[in-house]
Amino acid sequence: MKRVNRQLRSSRYLLLLLLVTAGMIFLYGQIPYGREPYASWDLYHYRQISAAAPAITDAVQQPFAFRLLGPYLAGLLPLPDAAAYYLLTVTAALALVVLTYFFLLTWPLTPPAALLATLLFVFNKHLFGFNVWDFFALNDLLSLICLVVLLWALTRLRWPLFALIFALAAAGRETVLIMLPVTLAFLIERRLLAAHGRAALLAMLPGLAVFLALRLLVGHTGGLGLLEQLARAAPKLLLPETWLRLLGNAFLPVSLLPLVFWRSTLAFFRGQRYLLLYLALILVSTFFGFDNERLMAPAFIVVYLLIAVLIETHLAAPVGLRWLLAGAGFAASFQHLIGRFPLPSPWLTYALSLGAMLCVTLAALWTLRRSPHLTPATLALHVPGLNR
Repeated sequence: MKRVNRQLRSSRYLLLLLLVTAGMIFLYGQIPYGREPYASWDLYHYRQISAAAPAITDAVQQPFAFRLLGPYLAGLLPLPDAAAYYLLTVTAALALVVLTYFFLLTWPLTPPAALLATLLFVFNKHLFGFNVWDFFALNDLLSLICLVVLLWALTRLRWPLFALIFALAAAGRETVLIMLPVTLAFLIERRLLAAHGRAALLAMLPGLAVFLALRLLVGHTGGLGLLEQLARAAPKLLLPETWLRLLGNAFLPVSLLPLVFWRSTLAFFRGQRYLLLYLALILVSTFFGFDNERLMAPAFIVVYLLIAVLIETHLAAPVGLRWLLAGAGFAASFQHLIGRFPLPSPWLTYALSLGAMLCVTLAALWTLRRSPHLTPATLALHVPGLNR
């Protein structure tokens, strides 16, 4: 009977997650792709690839010419390209959310903590909302799906699945290459290199072959290579605004929770240093472009895993705290640039976003003050995943 009740409760959580996600997809709206400046954004190149499918065009600039996965799939559908992209984007967004929820449950985390952390991701206008609004950025969502599955396959040592997803992801965005050092770090940290090093290498070879083959065989009409992109964007490293956007604005309103609960954060990463390397490499990858928050999107799976851990450890009770977190996340999802109902001014965006972060941070500080002190010796018992 208890098992049946747990299954029913879990089904209700999943249904709630899907309903909220569908509502947020509606609220995020659609990019007005037919007018400038949007018509000449990245979607211009992706639509060229789709128009040529099932052939492969050589009339697209790099690096877009090599990112075939999403545009090629959209081009194969017997629909107008905008409809094909939107259908695939909505499907991918729902799949990403469901995969994220179940990924969090495998650590293990309780369904309420996993649900709330996943909802906070859905409410993130930069990491989730933008990719739904700009539905031609299908590759971005597919890349996030692949990274979630790759991390799950890595931790479960499922090398055939790892090989398949890595090869698919290599036809999307270049970000997947960070899984090479992350996989090595995981095997070393878990002392599995001798037993699984050969299998891991073989699982990486198909993806590397796809990555290199696309760059050797697919023609392009100029554009910037990876090193040229880095040289152009690297000066932003010196701008304080860059770091505020990468580390703060990208994860509103929960940006400061890892600092508030710094002991739990340190304990978490002490237990899985490979995830810390993953975050560091994502941060490095953001210096190949200028869309700071959007480029931090692949970090979401580790960041919201940590947020779920902190919710489970510190913010599970009282129930009102969880409602506050969800409400703050929803409030921070609105802005003046994108959305079906954009805010009337940027100042209102700043006020809602910063106000939501302030509410969450103050609630966390209040909880920290009244919760029992967790010593390093007991943190491993409280923070899920540390003994994996």
